[in-house]
Amino acid sequence: MGLLTLESVRRRTFLKTASSYGLPLFPANYRSSRFLTNCEIEVSPHTITLRHLPPAFDGFRIVHLTDIHHSKYVSFNAVYRMIALANRQRPDLVFLTGDYVTWSKKYITPVAEALRHLKARYGVFGVLGNHDMRVGAEDVTQALRWAGIEMLRNASAQIQRFGQTLWVTGVDEYSYGQSDLALALKGLPPSAPRILLAHNPEIIAEATEHQVDFVAAGHTHGGQVKLPGLRSLNSLTQPTQEFLEGFVSSGRTQMYISRGLGKVIVPLRVKCPAEIPVYTFKAVKHRTHPTA
Repeated sequence: MGLLTLESVRRRTFLKTASSYGLPLFPANYRSSRFLTNCEIEVSPHTITLRHLPPAFDGFRIVHLTDIHHSKYVSFNAVYRMIALANRQRPDLVFLTGDYVTWSKKYITPVAEALRHLKARYGVFGVLGNHDMRVGAEDVTQALRWAGIEMLRNASAQIQRFGQTLWVTGVDEYSYGQSDLALALKGLPPSAPRILLAHNPEIIAEATEHQVDFVAAGHTHGGQVKLPGLRSLNSLTQPTQEFLEGFVSSGRTQMYISRGLGKVIVPLRVKCPAEIPVYTFKAVKHRTHPTA
C-alpha cells in the first residue's frame, strides 16, 4: 500500500482538482500513516435473507461489481485485475451496477473486453450508471451485450435452476429520470422475491413503495476520499446524497451500497478502499409450532 504523495499522481491534475474541492495538499516528503492511500480491494461477504426464496437458490453466491470507471485514472490492467479477483470468488451470478467508463467512448470497447472474461455459473447482469448515460448509453449497452452481459434496462430476467425460478430486475439511471421500476417489475409473480440492480441508491424510496426485497447499488464510491476532520469527496460533489455505503433498510427493502472499484474527480482513494461485495442468498426460516 503506497503513501499519499504528490508523485503518486499527476501533479498538475491533482493540484488543480484538489484545490477546487478544498482538499488539503501535503508536500511530497510528508509521512504519516494517517494518510495512507487504499490500493487494495476489499472482498466483503454479506448474507441476504429473502422471503419466498426458492430452495434451489438458497446459498446462491453473487459478486457485485460497480463503478469501475475505466479511464485515464483506472487502467485496463487495473480493470482486468478486478475481473480476476471477482472470478476467484466462484460466483453463481455477477451483478454490475453501472459506471463502467468515464469521460470518453474510447474506453467502452476495452472495458467490455475485460468484462467478457467474467465467469458466473448462471450469468452476468448489468445496468447503466450516470457516467454511462453521459458517455453514450446505447454504445455502452451494445458493447456489454457483445461481452455476454444481460443488460436490464427497466427490465427483468429469469434464472432457472432445478425447475425453479429467480427473477432479477434492473433499472436505468435514476438521476437522469430514466428509471421505470414499475415497468421493470411488470410480469413478476406476486410471491417472487424482488431483487433490483440500480446504480443510484436514491431509488430506495421508490423501491420501498414497490416492495422490493433487496437492492444492489453503487454510485457513491463510499466517499472515495475521507480525510480526518473534513467531508468526503462525494459529499462535496453530491451534497444531497443521503447514504454513502453499506446496508440501508426502509420498510421491507434492504439495500447494500458498494464503495465500488474506480475513481473520479481525483485519481486516488483515501481511507476508503475499493470493494467487491459477495452476497449469499438465504431463505427466511419459518418457525414451526409443535403440535400438542
